[in-house]
Amino acid sequence: MDKEVYRRCTNCGTVNLNRDHCKQCGQLINVNLKRELDRERRTQKKQQENKEKKPNKISLFFESTKEHSNPLIRYTAKFFYSIWVIVIAIGSFLAFVLGYIAA
Repeated sequence: MDKEVYRRCTNCGTVNLNRDHCKQCGQLINVNLKRELDRERRTQKKQQENKEKKPNKISLFFESTKEHSNPLIRYTAKFFYSIWVIVIAIGSFLAFVLGYIAA
């Protein structure tokens, strides 16, 4: 036998029996469905924000200068980009070692 569930509408105050939407005003009154819809909206919003993220100015600068028409600028940019990658790799390794030691 199904369980009888009484839900009171927060909008108009009507008591509804075994319904997800209010029979009087049509507002959603099932708390579980409200939470599920809210979760879906938040995940869609996060996905949209991730799509709209732009790369930082340093990355844009290196990307534009790596294919510059002047060879001096192009090779200088590649040189500094290589140094930047090495610095990040060393920093990542040190963070890994310190994290391993701390744990």
